[in-house]
Amino acid sequence: MPFATDIDLLHWEPQLLEDAAFASQILISGTCDLDDSTITIDTGDFEDAQVQAGNVIVLEGAMEGTFPITSVDLPKEIQISALYGSLEQPFTPSKVGSATGLTYSIRTYWAQRQMVSDLLLVTAGLNPDNTSIQVLPNASLKRACVLGTLQMIYNAIAINETQDNHPKAIRSALYAKLYRRALRQVKLEIDTNNDGVAEIVRDLNTCQLKRA
Repeated sequence: MPFATDIDLLHWEPQLLEDAAFASQILISGTCDLDDSTITIDTGDFEDAQVQAGNVIVLEGAMEGTFPITSVDLPKEIQISALYGSLEQPFTPSKVGSATGLTYSIRTYWAQRQMVSDLLLVTAGLNPDNTSIQVLPNASLKRACVLGTLQMIYNAIAINETQDNHPKAIRSALYAKLYRRALRQVKLEIDTNNDGVAEIVRDLNTCQLKRA
């Protein structure tokens, strides 16, 4: 599983799903009704579409914006919320508003997040396909995954820009710099016997200075 969610990306780039929709993968779209924090649909199935808590929904119409999905309650019902500093469970979604006939789309950057997560494992000398060990989540892994994913997304956005001072190119370069810095701070806590406790800790800071 990726070390970060689409909501984590939203904390850094609140308009990401609107600015870089072409780089995302669409899970489901259509029309919906909103009642406080509850989204309901008449056609389609959130569960069949693999919608999960941690994904993000984009609403258009009488209520517009990008909102975190906090839970999938029924095949045709999910809970959303305003974006807060933490949406860890248990969590009571905030009331977003009420409207009918909204256009919605649920998109994800799962592919990019998974690619960066696999790269972090490979950098640590681990095989991403090895299911006999578990890497315990932590803040340094999440930050590196978020920044690496944003770098990948903005690289795709800026690829056709020829000027280095273009805002998209500047953003791409910024996330590349932040990602490299985050890599030096990553610690992988590895659980080898699935007891929830790390037996091995690996540092990705491969460039270390030593006194001669």
